Amino acid sequence: MVMAIGCAGPSSRMGDYLIGFHPVPGQPQISLPLVIGLLIALPEEELTRPTTPSKEALEHIAQRIERELQESPNIKVRRIFPAIIIPAGGQGTLSVERVRESVKDPDLPKVIVAVATSQPARRIYFSRVEDQLFARMDAALLDLTTSQVLTSESGQDDYVLAQSYFYNGFSYPRLYYRTFTFAGPFTVVEGNPFKALGEMAFSGAADQLGMKFRRLMDPTPIS
Repeated sequence: MVMAIGCAGPSSRMGDYLIGFHPVPGQPQISLPLVIGLLIALPEEELTRPTTPSKEALEHIAQRIERELQESPNIKVRRIFPAIIIPAGGQGTLSVERVRESVKDPDLPKVIVAVATSQPARRIYFSRVEDQLFARMDAALLDLTTSQVLTSESGQDDYVLAQSYFYNGFSYPRLYYRTFTFAGPFTVVEGNPFKALGEMAFSGAADQLGMKFRRLMDPTPIS
C-alpha cells in the first residue's frame, strides 16, 4: 500500500541542522508498512550542561520515541542506532555523509534523525532555588537513498527542579511538571538531581515527538 505523508510540523528546526538533504516536492508518498531506523544526535554544547542525559538515558529516550511510533501498525522501528555527538550547536553538521556513516545499514534506507537540545532557566527565592529545563527534540524522516527529507516534526517539554537551602534532607530535591508548584504533586529525587531533571524533560519531549510523528505517518491511503 502507498500512503501520502501528512504535512511537516511548522515548528521543526531540522533545516538548521541538515545539510545536503532536500525536501520532496509536493506531498511525499511512502510504502507501508514503513520500516525505519532511529538515530539521536546531541550537540557538543549540550555536554557542558549538568542536565545532559547519559548514554544509557539517551537509549531510553530513543526507546520512548520507538514505543510511541509503534502504536501505529504501519510503523516498525527495526533498529535504534548509537547516539552521536555533533559539533558546537549542531547547525549545518548533519550532512548526508555523516548520517549515512552513522547508520551504515543498507537495509534501512529510511531513518528518523532526532536532535536533542535544551535551554535552562533559574529562579532564586529566599529558601529555595528552582531550575527549569526546557527540552526540545527536532527530527526528520530521511531517505538516505535519495537524500530527501520526507517530513519533519518537533517535541518539547519542561520540568522544574526545586532545591531548598534548609530542607534538602526532608522532601527535597523535588522534581515536578511545569504546570505544578513546588508544593506538589512532586517526585523526591534520589541521586544526581540535575541528571534526573534532564532525563525527565527529554523523556517528555521524546513522547511528544513520537506521538506527532505517528500522526504524520498515519494518513489516508491513495492506492
